Amino acid sequence: MTPGKSNPHRTVSLLSLSVALNTGIFMAEVVGGLLSGSLALLSDALHNLMDTFSLLTAFFALRLALRTRTPRKTYGYRRAEVLAAFVNTLLLFGVAAYLVWEAAERFFYPSPLWLQLALPVAVVGLLGNFGSAALLFSASRESLSIRSAFVHLVADTLSSCAVVLGIGMAGYLGWMWLDPLVGLGVAVFVLWEAFPLFGKTIHILMQGTPPHVQPEILKRRLETVAGVENIHHLHLWSLNEREHYAEFHVVTTCTTLQEVDVLRQEIAAILRKEFDIHHSTIQFECQLCDNGDLIVQE
Repeated sequence: MTPGKSNPHRTVSLLSLSVALNTGIFMAEVVGGLLSGSLALLSDALHNLMDTFSLLTAFFALRLALRTRTPRKTYGYRRAEVLAAFVNTLLLFGVAAYLVWEAAERFFYPSPLWLQLALPVAVVGLLGNFGSAALLFSASRESLSIRSAFVHLVADTLSSCAVVLGIGMAGYLGWMWLDPLVGLGVAVFVLWEAFPLFGKTIHILMQGTPPHVQPEILKRRLETVAGVENIHHLHLWSLNEREHYAEFHVVTTCTTLQEVDVLRQEIAAILRKEFDIHHSTIQFECQLCDNGDLIVQE
C-alpha cells in the first residue's frame, strides 16, 4: 500500500456497510411511497437503488483491483476502479435526466400525500444517505470509483433534502412547486460533479498524460543529467489515479553497462521524486533513432 493512502481493505468494509444501509433505505422508501402515495418517496427510492448499484460496482472493482497480476493480466486488475468510475458516471447522467423529467412532471401534475407516513420515511432516508456519504468521505479522495459512488450519495442526500422539504411544504403550506424546483437544483449539482469525473476517467482510459506532468518539462529536466544527450519517443500515461508510467528512449554517452545502469537509477529517482512516476521503461541508445526529435510519438 502506498504511504499516506487509505487502507483498501477498510474501504471494502465501509463499502459493504454502505451497500447494506442503502438497501435498507431503498426498501423502506418503496414501502412508504406506495402506502403514502408519495411520488417523491418513490423517486428517492429509485435514486437509492442506483446508489446501491453504484456502491456495488465500486465494491467489486476495489475487490478486483486487490487481486495480484497474472500472466494474462500483467498490469493486474487495478484499472477496474477506473472502469467502475466510468460506469458510475454514466449513471450520474441518468440520475440527472430522471430528476429533470420528474421535476417537469411534478410542476404540472402534483399528487396528494399521506403526510404522517411520507415525512418520517423521508427523514429516515435523508439520515441514511447522509450516513452513507459520511462513511465514504475519506475514501472518496483516494479512488475514482469511490468518488463517483460518493457523488451519487451526496446527490441523493440533497435529493432527500428536497423530498423532505417538498413533502413538508406541500403538506403544511401547500407549496407544491418547491419540490420540483429543488429537484432541478439537485440535477444541476449532479451534472456539475459528473462532467469532471467523466472527463478524468476518459483521459485515463485513453492513456492520456498524467495531469500533473508536463512532457516538455520532464524531457528538459532529464536532458540535464550527465550522460544524457537526448530524450525522445516519450510516452506518459496512468494506470489509475495513483500509478503513473513513463516510457522513452535515451541517447547516452555512457560506454559501459555499469555506467548505463547507474544512469538508469538516477533517471528513475528523478522520475519518482520530482514527477511522481514510479514505473518507467527506458531504452538506451548511442545515437538518435528515426523520428527521435519528437516528444511524443503518435
